[in-house]
Amino acid sequence: MVAADQLNEAIDAFQRGELDRARAAAEVAVASAPSPQWQHLLGLIYCRLGDPGTGVEHLRAAVDGEPENISYRVMLVRALVDAGRPAEALAVATPPSGSSPAELALWHARAEAADAAGAIEEAIEAWGNLCRAGIRDWRAWANFGNALAAAERWSKAEQAFRRAIEIDPKEPQVRRDLAIACARQGRENEAADELLKWSDEASADAESRILLARLLADLGREEESIEQLNVVLEAATGHPFHESGEGLVAAARTSDGTIRVSLLLEIGRLMERTNRIPALRKLLEDAEAAGVKPEQLAYPAAALALRDGDPHTAKRLLEYDQPYPDPLRGHRLMARIEDALGDPARAFAEAQAMNRASQDYEKWLPRGPAYIRSVRAVAAAVKPQWAARAKPLDAPARGSPAFLVGFPRSGTTLLDTFLMGHPDAAVLEEVPLVTEAQKSLGEGPDLPDRSRASLEKAREAYFAALDRHVPPEFPGLVIDKLPLNMLAPRFIHMMFPDAKFIFAQRHPCDSVLSCFMQPFALTESMACFLTLETAADFYDAAMTLWTRCEALLPLNVHRLVYEDLVNDPEAALRPLVRFLGLEWRDELLDHRATAAARGVISTPSYDQVVQPITKKASGRWRRYEKQLEPVLPVLLPWAERLGYSQ
Repeated sequence: MVAADQLNEAIDAFQRGELDRARAAAEVAVASAPSPQWQHLLGLIYCRLGDPGTGVEHLRAAVDGEPENISYRVMLVRALVDAGRPAEALAVATPPSGSSPAELALWHARAEAADAAGAIEEAIEAWGNLCRAGIRDWRAWANFGNALAAAERWSKAEQAFRRAIEIDPKEPQVRRDLAIACARQGRENEAADELLKWSDEASADAESRILLARLLADLGREEESIEQLNVVLEAATGHPFHESGEGLVAAARTSDGTIRVSLLLEIGRLMERTNRIPALRKLLEDAEAAGVKPEQLAYPAAALALRDGDPHTAKRLLEYDQPYPDPLRGHRLMARIEDALGDPARAFAEAQAMNRASQDYEKWLPRGPAYIRSVRAVAAAVKPQWAARAKPLDAPARGSPAFLVGFPRSGTTLLDTFLMGHPDAAVLEEVPLVTEAQKSLGEGPDLPDRSRASLEKAREAYFAALDRHVPPEFPGLVIDKLPLNMLAPRFIHMMFPDAKFIFAQRHPCDSVLSCFMQPFALTESMACFLTLETAADFYDAAMTLWTRCEALLPLNVHRLVYEDLVNDPEAALRPLVRFLGLEWRDELLDHRATAAARGVISTPSYDQVVQPITKKASGRWRRYEKQLEPVLPVLLPWAERLGYSQ
């Protein structure tokens, strides 16, 4: 039999799965007259037999014999990856110069090797080249998106995931990845929409649906949150969610009489998060009557005990939840408990642990200082000559909104809850309308030089976004509440020169301490609150920008002091209501009724706004003076400037 016939027969045996016969023939040929073809075949045989290490030796010999044979190189790369040697594989998969099928196969192998080696930039290059070559493979686009996500290039990752979904809309996992990309860009509602599609298409498990229910609750999408719980409960028990709490324990009982405590726990968490306190109380009472100990429902039971003014019981219950299934919320609650118990050192330590429990903490940590630098750069551009060049639009015919701004945790949620009680006011709760407008214009140093047409376009974008939340025919005053719009007064002034600003002020030390001790959904700005030092630095940068704009631009500002609001709400609110051009209404003072009527509160203070007004939060920083020592030189000068006697 001639050599070519022997090789073909061995290849046929390999393809039929007769591996021992193929190996015997190949080993004889390699031993007597080695050639790249036989080495390649023997390498493939060993890989198929589960011995990629030996396969690599023969495949490397084949590549050495025919270095220009791209197919041989592709198989060597894949064998090296299988053998756990991805760095070597990446070195072998030298980037090809063309886009022939063989060269695209090498790009594919290089991409897989880069993924295995954790070489993010190389993976982005390789998957990107494959996708740009016009390949219609959803997996390649999804992998391209994953590589971009690993580099935190979320906008481009989103584009790649969307392309993967266009090619194969039935692949649910890509929707989950797309949701993450949207969330990392601060678009949590779009993320929730994609997760809803993913959960329906993937028949998501109970845990995933419950997590989705909690996300939807955080976003104020209460009905959809309950729908997700209904899916879980009906699948497990055949009974839907009961909003009153009545019958939930019976519904969570399985056919053999066992109570699904995990379901009750997650329902209890959701009730606490959505301020359904009577329903939560009923759930806990019924659960205990059925033999479920409060310790088994530790988190919601502890949260209720703290709301009831019993921090000792709250601490005892929450300690049963350690290690916390949800460290972020667990440490947050324990920080509040320790604060109520009068132990600032432990409360501060719990807040530190809470922040460290944030997802991707190490990656987000440097973003705070980077964001602060960008704020300081904007502040540096605010100079008299800039203000002199500014030529804002005329006031819009439909009327300008008012803007409720202030550094986070300065009482803006409490204040907007008061204002929501006025029938002639529509208060938007932290909807990024200004951000939508800025996308079309930006806020760089050349803002005063932008054309009238570009400013009009930006204002139209704002109103288009507003119309999705408030009917255009609404005759009253729209109040756009988003605290960090205090960083965009220049931009707002160019669009709405007659806009009224409500600036919520609180003692800098109390505001910064509260920011540090609250969990926020991480964005570039909220990453500033991961450490006390960056929180204080952010306050200094934000206030520098705001005060410069207030001094140089004709802003119409009413300053409302948090400490005055909690001390005498009516005395603080009456001047504000006059400033806004509204009539005084006594129902404004019943903020608890307004808070209950507004449903889910998506800000971190969701569990505080529904409580009676307390003065305890004013001056709280003095109990934490030792912990605040590193940042007092930054904050106390601002306190003095704002009129506090420190």
